Amino acid sequence: MPFWPFKRKEPDEAFSPTEIRDRLIGAAASGNHKKLLEACQKYKAQVAAIVDLMCKVPDGMKMDDFSLHNYIQCLGAVAQCLAQECGAPELWDRLCGTPESNPLLRWEAWFAELPRRAQQLEHATLIEEARQHIADAKPLQGRTARQNEAFLYGRLGELLFHSGSVTDSIEPWLAALKLCREMNDVEGQRVYLNNLVEVHRYLGQMEEALRFGDEAINLSVVHKLDFDAIDRKTRQMRQGEPLCRVVLTENGKEFELDEIAPKSEGRYQFSFRRNRLSLQMATTLVRQGNELASSGKLADALEKYQAAMEVDPYDPDPVYQSGMCLMEMGLYAKAREAYDEVECLAPGWFRCRFDRWLAEKLETGEVSDTEFRLVRLLEDGSLPPEQAKPIAIKAVADYPQFAPFHLFLGDIHRSQGDNNSTIVCYRNGLECFSEPDLESRLLCALAGVLPLDSPERPNLVKRAVNLNGSLVAKAMTAFIPIR
Repeated sequence: MPFWPFKRKEPDEAFSPTEIRDRLIGAAASGNHKKLLEACQKYKAQVAAIVDLMCKVPDGMKMDDFSLHNYIQCLGAVAQCLAQECGAPELWDRLCGTPESNPLLRWEAWFAELPRRAQQLEHATLIEEARQHIADAKPLQGRTARQNEAFLYGRLGELLFHSGSVTDSIEPWLAALKLCREMNDVEGQRVYLNNLVEVHRYLGQMEEALRFGDEAINLSVVHKLDFDAIDRKTRQMRQGEPLCRVVLTENGKEFELDEIAPKSEGRYQFSFRRNRLSLQMATTLVRQGNELASSGKLADALEKYQAAMEVDPYDPDPVYQSGMCLMEMGLYAKAREAYDEVECLAPGWFRCRFDRWLAEKLETGEVSDTEFRLVRLLEDGSLPPEQAKPIAIKAVADYPQFAPFHLFLGDIHRSQGDNNSTIVCYRNGLECFSEPDLESRLLCALAGVLPLDSPERPNLVKRAVNLNGSLVAKAMTAFIPIR
């Protein structure tokens, strides 16, 4: 006998396919998982027969982005519940499909392979594929489709930019920015505004670069987001960026030299920065060239460096590496010309000034091939001190007027804690130097090991700063305590 109150069981009603779909979508839209699970359990058998209908947008539904996105979210929730909790995966399988039938899966696979293929320099093929994916995305509706379209435009811009078609990257990045604005995707807007800063910065179009930079800052301020990096960049552009400068890294954060107070102790990492981004294709070609040069394939390496120069005519590194390669081949005049070009592209880039002097002296015969080979062996730094020390001692004994050997031997003594021998070596080097880059390194090294109260320190630092020598040595002088 039933207990009071009770509810009589109602007979199952026969619903049309459209009504079943609406009931399932309504249960998902309610946000009540128990209600959704009950509906899925009740109608799971019928869903298998109406999968095509379920995947179509209901007649009469609003076609704005919000409505479409909401319907897709509810449909996904129904499909997931059916597949994972009701043992009915038909709708889920249809929605997910395969890369051939589902563009979302196709794009996901393409995005995943993009970094590897870019490293393999498949930029031309990737650019065409990106354009085809964008064409496939345009007819699709809903927020997800627009997000992917923006992302595809962004990747197209990156591929064009980093393969040397810098001007051509502007249009897809503007298209990506427009889509992100329409979707109110703030983070996307910040990404593409920054990209547009970089492309105009690369092209030397400072007015446009600053316009996009200011917009990125204003957007960040409105949404209370960090804008330190873009603010520093725009300030540097307004002040006028040098072609090449040295920055300092401490605890993973980068600083301009005037942004950090010198300390009497601690380690600093100095890095070169230019007024343009490096292009990925050129960087990869240089890496490939370096690998070939290291294995003795110098002619093949030169071809890679030349290809990198054609991709990015502003990058000093392929020119610098070609100079190193030409010196190894004994083509000293061409090496000297390469270092002259490096100095024009990025004044003071690494040791181009010293290497230019070395190439000239090799060309005139004032420096022997033996001295050059010893410089390369000791300057490389790959030898442990105990192996490098006897080589450096013999080099100094055989070539006492060649200042680089005194610097190398002094550095070895310093690494072993022999301060007195270190000072002697640096002083000997300063007695026979004939090149500003080397002189600045010797001055900085000597100032750094002298006692804190040494009256020589201020003069040594001043001399190093006033030279047109090593940028790193000049940067290090700011961190040498002077009393």
